[in-house]
Amino acid sequence: MPGMDSAARTAFLALPRTAVLATVDAHGRAHAVPVWYRFADGAFRIITDRGSAKHRNIERTGRATLCVDDRDGDFAHLTAEGPVVDAGQVTYEERLALHSFYRGEERAKAIAEKGGHERMVLLILRPERWY
Repeated sequence: MPGMDSAARTAFLALPRTAVLATVDAHGRAHAVPVWYRFADGAFRIITDRGSAKHRNIERTGRATLCVDDRDGDFAHLTAEGPVVDAGQVTYEERLALHSFYRGEERAKAIAEKGGHERMVLLILRPERWY
């Protein structure tokens, strides 16, 4: 969708899509991995394991790029680039919200109730540029 305005971006991001998060490692190489996200209040909320490669790269550089695309055959996509902050340990509610967005409330509860969010961090990417 070339030239997506703010309303089109919001509508595009309102659907559960897998994104690719790109960071730069300590050797200057690109590190790109699929992630789930929630877009709220103008920022992407991404959960990852504390100490993962993407978490270490973001801790070091403070930046990332996220590409979200339509994988159903349409050539619709957007890319956001900007600063990323580590918002700390993931709460049960944050993990439940992410999994509910992708899997529905019932399945999300089963996942979140198993725990594990204690070892995860919440990354918040605030886009400075949209492509």
